[in-house]
Amino acid sequence: MNESIITKTKKITTLTIIIGIALYLSKFLRHIFVNNHTVLYVLGFLPNLGLSFAIPFIYISNRMRQKKPVRYFTISCFITFLLMVLNEIRDKYQTGRVFDMLDIYASLAGVLFAYLVFEVTLKKDLTIN
Repeated sequence: MNESIITKTKKITTLTIIIGIALYLSKFLRHIFVNNHTVLYVLGFLPNLGLSFAIPFIYISNRMRQKKPVRYFTISCFITFLLMVLNEIRDKYQTGRVFDMLDIYASLAGVLFAYLVFEVTLKKDLTIN
């Protein structure tokens, strides 16, 4: 991989991780909007969307740090979704937590969006033919 591809990949990967983590951290804004149900609705699923978007790119970042090719991005997306669903199911049985099907849909949307971003911006540069 040449230096310009590595730089481009690092920039895109870093930006997607930052966006995903920022969306995840939006959960800490909920206490500010306790009287605005629309904002609370959005802040309810935004953390799942953000985290499921960021985690597959953390895989890419780790592979690049190790100077290894990215071969299993689709599998990392699937595993991310599976872990997000299992986390939501755990909420069903944990005191003080709430199971929400919308969180599962948001996790699916985040993983699909991560896959789309990967396909459009990085796949041709990172995968081995």
